[in-house]
Amino acid sequence: MQTEITDFLVIGAGLAGLAFAGDAAASGASVRLLDKGRGVGGRTATRRFGDLRVDHGAQYFTARGQRLQSLASAGLSAGWLAVWCRGLPLYKEGAIQSRPEGHPRYAPPSGMNALPKQLAQGLEVALSATVTEITRDPAGSGWVVRCADGQTFTGHRLVLNLPPTQLLSLAADLLPTGTRTGIQNVTYAPAWTLMARLSKDVPGANWPALEFEGHPVLGLLSRDHTKRGGADAPPVLVANGSGEWSRAHLEDDPASVQTALLAAAQSVTGPLAVEEAQVHRWRYAQPTQLFEAPFFWDSTTGIGGCGDWCDTGSPLHGGKVEAALESGWRLAAEAIR
Repeated sequence: MQTEITDFLVIGAGLAGLAFAGDAAASGASVRLLDKGRGVGGRTATRRFGDLRVDHGAQYFTARGQRLQSLASAGLSAGWLAVWCRGLPLYKEGAIQSRPEGHPRYAPPSGMNALPKQLAQGLEVALSATVTEITRDPAGSGWVVRCADGQTFTGHRLVLNLPPTQLLSLAADLLPTGTRTGIQNVTYAPAWTLMARLSKDVPGANWPALEFEGHPVLGLLSRDHTKRGGADAPPVLVANGSGEWSRAHLEDDPASVQTALLAAAQSVTGPLAVEEAQVHRWRYAQPTQLFEAPFFWDSTTGIGGCGDWCDTGSPLHGGKVEAALESGWRLAAEAIR
């Protein structure tokens, strides 16, 4: 089935794709987003864990740029967003080290996926749409995208908001040589994430989360329930494996990963009263080498790309969420001229 041609097709409804689509639609362009997942937002994700909601991807976001500060301010006023904390202590050399408070760390009380849901309002998004092929329209009017379920979409211009490995597998031959080489150089660290529902909170903990330096297993521990209602919320611990450890164990059996992450967490917290636990693997969690531009755009063929793997400049890349949004917004400013 083929749908009507749109001004922009966006493959990937992560934060960068949503940011681009919102600005393109606001300019008057017709936009359609396609995503293989069941929801928008990519790693800005919240999972149902029994009757609870748990952030198993990005834990919070910062707002250092003016545009995201305005979005955060509006979210606070509307009630879908809250300030979670203003800094996190550091676990280093076997001890928790306090650090001065700084800029706000924002987290929606209903879960981090509230942010992409806000950005997706009013946009046309096709979910569970796994793209299998991208070709040029033989009539010369743009791009044809085919999905695994037989659907076909056509757009005058195409935006790719995908991890570089997936982007190249679909569109390497469609990109200018320099762009293709730059994307091939992008690297990512993976992350295994443990979610543990507890019958009792972490003993003696007064921190919302801990960041780690030099730990052989852990990158972050989060008392996720502190976003949902503080001490009165059912306790949930989220543990992220470090990039190095997660890469070394990327293909391990999930049960062994769960055991290892839980043991590592308890080496920090002491014994935990775990009622239920599960793990999730993120193959593309944190970019470690960036594409050397905030986006790419080929005006001749009308193809572009954006994402957290693009270098939007310091200090924006200190917060992955802000970097992704900034990449999409900047691409829109170029592509909708």
